[in-house]
Amino acid sequence: MSNQPVAITGIGVITPVGIGFEELSEGIGKGRSGIAEITNFDAEALPIQYAGEARAFDLANHIGSIKTYLDRTSALALAAAAMALGDSQWIGNMPGAEIGLCLGTAWGCEDSIELYTRKLVESQPKFAPPLVFTNAYANAPNSLVSIEFGLRGHNACFSGGATAGAAALQSALDLIRRDKSQRLLAGAADALSEVAVRACIAEGIVTSDLCRPFDSSADGLLPAEGAALLALESAESALNRKAGIMGYLLGSGSSGGASCADAVSRAIALALDDAGCGADAVDAVFASASGLPAIDAAEAKAIAGLPARPPVVALKSLIGDPMGAWAPVGVAAALCCIDGGVLPATARLREAVSAEINILREPLEATPGICLILNVEPSGYAAALIVRGPGE
Repeated sequence: MSNQPVAITGIGVITPVGIGFEELSEGIGKGRSGIAEITNFDAEALPIQYAGEARAFDLANHIGSIKTYLDRTSALALAAAAMALGDSQWIGNMPGAEIGLCLGTAWGCEDSIELYTRKLVESQPKFAPPLVFTNAYANAPNSLVSIEFGLRGHNACFSGGATAGAAALQSALDLIRRDKSQRLLAGAADALSEVAVRACIAEGIVTSDLCRPFDSSADGLLPAEGAALLALESAESALNRKAGIMGYLLGSGSSGGASCADAVSRAIALALDDAGCGADAVDAVFASASGLPAIDAAEAKAIAGLPARPPVVALKSLIGDPMGAWAPVGVAAALCCIDGGVLPATARLREAVSAEINILREPLEATPGICLILNVEPSGYAAALIVRGPGE
């Protein structure tokens, strides 16, 4: 199987610090925090009142069609798809049959599930809203995006927890390399919902304070929402049609392991091998670090095995943890940093869990060539992606 790079010709991204590539790049460059009091739902009775919300998000700014009902996860996916397709200029220039979709989500459409279940319990079953039910499936965003934009190519939903977005990108990379699909939108979306936050609280993985990635005092993650979809096609296709190339996806890897550190190390090695890169080629690491002490420490141990001691970005200190959307959001953020020439500092870092890695305490003016994006599940399962900018 060829390990040729795949071109990224469009990026649609929604985060608490910016909506769209330019806003995200500006937010990262200024070190802007998107963590604030929760407004998506009433959190007064919960032990946390802060999270990462995309407060400025309005679907009407991205698509013109009117929806009778729409789950927020689906709305995030629709907007991300609209932005990525706008960049790629695929729509109108090629049949919809040539465009596919690989979309991941950790939580799915929790708002719809909660609403339908509540109505079902509160009233007779015949009064439960059927429209809400049809929007409650994890693959509902896939259907809505495909219908909205006329996509009739390969379509797959990935629901593998926090690494769902990484799995979607890995699958898309593999399909394009094997010439099983010419053009794919790939990424993930997860909305901040009360159900998801309560589930994280019940699991004991939520911080009692603000998120402190890689800090010795960290005690958990801070939930967030986000979405990112990348327009992916072969480099040959992009060059032949003189497309604007925003970067390249070079390789991917994923692994479990006897320990979390082993899983991360193996995922890194597999991704580098898939990309045809040596470990010393990594210019910056966009860590999965979310403030879970054991996971952050294991990730730091694995990163310490990179010989060049590259700078390490802990972006979740600014945006929170967007669950299954992290990997594609991380790819978009890495390309923003390559484009903008600034790597952001880690917010609220006091005492680092490891002195063996270069965790950024101050913004760094740098234009990394090759970036490693890590994605680690609370369970310890790990994924890694390798990207580079358009000019390398």
